[in-house]
Amino acid sequence: MALYVLMSPMYKTMTSGKVDKFLVRQGDKVKKGSPVAEITAEGYYTLVSEYEGRVKEFYVGEGEYVEINTPIIELEEVEEED
Repeated sequence: MALYVLMSPMYKTMTSGKVDKFLVRQGDKVKKGSPVAEITAEGYYTLVSEYEGRVKEFYVGEGEYVEINTPIIELEEVEEED
C-alpha cells in the first residue's frame, strides 16, 4: 500500500511552500516523525513524515513550490523485521 508525505502548512493561512532540501533519498527507511524535507514559506521549517515506510518516489524537485496537501514523497510500507 502506498503512503504519501504531504506538503503540510506551517501556519493556518499558508497556501504553498518551497521544498528547499530533501533530507532523505530514494530507498531510505523513515519512521513516523522523521524529518524528510526542509520547507521555506514566510519562514523555515522541517517537514516530518506521518508514516513509517521506505522512500519510493519523489513527486517534486528541490526548489519547487508546492500547494498545501499535495503529495511530495511516496512511501511504501515496510514489512516488520524479526
